[in-house]
Amino acid sequence: MNALAAALGRQLARPSGVGGRLVGQAMRIANRRPTRLAIAALDVRRGDTVLDLGCGTGDAVPALSAAADGGRVHGLDHSQAMIDAARCRHADVIFHCASFTEIPLPDASVDRILATNVAYFWHDDRAVLTEVLRVLRPGGRLALYVTTADSLQRIGLGSSPTHRLFNAATLRTMLGPAATIATVDAGFGVAGMIATLDKPRVPKDNAA
Repeated sequence: MNALAAALGRQLARPSGVGGRLVGQAMRIANRRPTRLAIAALDVRRGDTVLDLGCGTGDAVPALSAAADGGRVHGLDHSQAMIDAARCRHADVIFHCASFTEIPLPDASVDRILATNVAYFWHDDRAVLTEVLRVLRPGGRLALYVTTADSLQRIGLGSSPTHRLFNAATLRTMLGPAATIATVDAGFGVAGMIATLDKPRVPKDNAA
């Protein structure tokens, strides 16, 4: 069981080959409700520039594009297999194969960032969050979804070395006291958490 969990965890962290394609299809189903809830929390507005961080095959792109209505949507994933599939499905979206710690976008260029089921793999979360805050505009928002540690343990991923486990306390420790965290029903008997973190606006007396 530990070997199976480890193999599954590796594919979830960086899908590749036939196994990666199968895992990708399974995650498309499992992520539908969490992604929908996280997008609602993201509060995308017309004309926004949005980044789907850990976009996989681009399942969130249609909803993000509709919400941004005239804005621009970017997708980023560190799996080339996922990016290739996303580009085939969504030719009008800009996709990047890159590390979460080296987002290839300018400073303060993004209004909203979605991160669904990817924080488990942020083993240097300080570097990832530094990049997130760098590319977010003042007043911009990160919306993040993770499955709870208890649920991951029930489905056999609690022992995977690729996955960090989160409860409300550890998620708040990662994101800081400014984050808002809510427990949600992710479907299929799975409990999850959605966290939102807003980048502070520049005070008027400090604005150029």
